[in-house]
Amino acid sequence: MGLSDVLASNILVRWLRGDPGRYELLTRMIGARLGDRMVSVGSGDPGLVAAIARVTGLSGRAVACAAAPDETQRLEAAAEAIGVLVEVVETPLATLPFEDADFDLALVDAASAPFAALLPELRRILRPGGRVVLVVRLKVPGAPSPAEVHAATSTRFRGARILFERDGVAIVEALKGQSAPD
Repeated sequence: MGLSDVLASNILVRWLRGDPGRYELLTRMIGARLGDRMVSVGSGDPGLVAAIARVTGLSGRAVACAAAPDETQRLEAAAEAIGVLVEVVETPLATLPFEDADFDLALVDAASAPFAALLPELRRILRPGGRVVLVVRLKVPGAPSPAEVHAATSTRFRGARILFERDGVAIVEALKGQSAPD
């Protein structure tokens, strides 16, 4: 185990324990950038949504989709706690209320959202070249495996890959192709 593995493990352990700064590694792995237009689906970890909104900044857009009023409250509280702007939209997840190609990045909590059913909608609202990032929290009862998430994502997106798998968390990333038919 190299020094980078030790540092990554320590950051991930802090995240799992709920310590401040616990999202540092995941936000780096997700790769959101200043000015990105990001949509989040699945509120399994509202703090992560708020942390990504901090990265996209005021020049970007951070939207979180909530399926129920309690999710809305958790997402708004997490954003307020760190002082970031997150637009929370309460909506059924089957048809997201956004225009085609509205977003650069889609963040999905695969344990709390019906990720496989969402993939066509996510593909529609992502711009060509946009990315979908699925966070798989493996310690959540009933959570899918990274292989399941990867296989489902591969059917709708290009270059699906498991970026990270460690200590009960995995990240699967894929790209929407540049051309319309893809």
